[in-house]
Amino acid sequence: MRKIGVAFAGVNDIRMEKIRAEATGFEIIRADYGDAAAFADCEIIFGNVTKEVIQAAKGLKWLHTQTAGVDLYVRPETGLPAHVLLTNSSGSFGIGIAEHLMAMALMLLRKMGEYGKLQAQANWQYLGSIETLYNSKITIVGIGDIGSTFAERCKAMGAARIYGVSRTTRTEKPDWADRLFTVEDIDEAIKDADIVAICLPGTVDTAGLFGRKRMETMKKGAMLLNIGRGTIIDQDALIDLLNSGHIGCAGLDVTTPEPLPADSPLWHIPNVIITPHVSGGRSLELIQDLIVDKFARYLADYAAGRPLPYVVDPKIGY
Repeated sequence: MRKIGVAFAGVNDIRMEKIRAEATGFEIIRADYGDAAAFADCEIIFGNVTKEVIQAAKGLKWLHTQTAGVDLYVRPETGLPAHVLLTNSSGSFGIGIAEHLMAMALMLLRKMGEYGKLQAQANWQYLGSIETLYNSKITIVGIGDIGSTFAERCKAMGAARIYGVSRTTRTEKPDWADRLFTVEDIDEAIKDADIVAICLPGTVDTAGLFGRKRMETMKKGAMLLNIGRGTIIDQDALIDLLNSGHIGCAGLDVTTPEPLPADSPLWHIPNVIITPHVSGGRSLELIQDLIVDKFARYLADYAAGRPLPYVVDPKIGY
């Protein structure tokens, strides 16, 4: 019997039934993401397995990751054969991660992180004026599911202007967008933004995209948010620009490396919020439901011999 390997720990009994409903003719194997022996005979694997699992699964035809990012699986050293279909869970994270972005932005605008530190010291102290999302200018770099969902929420909160930056030119402008840019014009898009939110995948093209020179083009005192990958930002330059006040504050769900070392200066900059790559993932039950729902939909197509709705292009990484 053909086999499906399930390595996503978020698959509980109810979610497994959704998979079984589309898995006619398949045996389902559940195992840890690093169990190469368990998955060796699988035609399909669902979950972010190790490269050792990939290399041991000689009959693998389709890998579906529980994440939107597929960094590991497009690297040559991982050894994913070219004939193996690679799909991801993009589209499952917009609601959860957009709310995380919104939470970080509002906390930074209202100095809630700094007030939280004062609370821990039982220190009743006024920290001065705050800012508002209302009437602000926002640039979102990466306007897929996550970036677009965040943009919609910013528009609902009264943002005065929202710019979107994408890899390629778009013929249709979303309702939330005041203007769209391509990556080639990113400096123009970010130069007068009050908030710049990075919602990009980790790819060869996005690594180092926000270097020192680019961040220096940002408006003095602007906020920088990153839920993409830590590799997108020159972290040492970010630290310098935060300390100088050129960048007013930052909300980071991703860093480089991860975990962020205890001796990193980022931990001690007062106008920075750091979360340990938890804006999506397994923190929210809704996200786990959406991840499984997407795999089940794709599995129905695969089992029926229909083309999968979207397959990752390894050359661009998504």
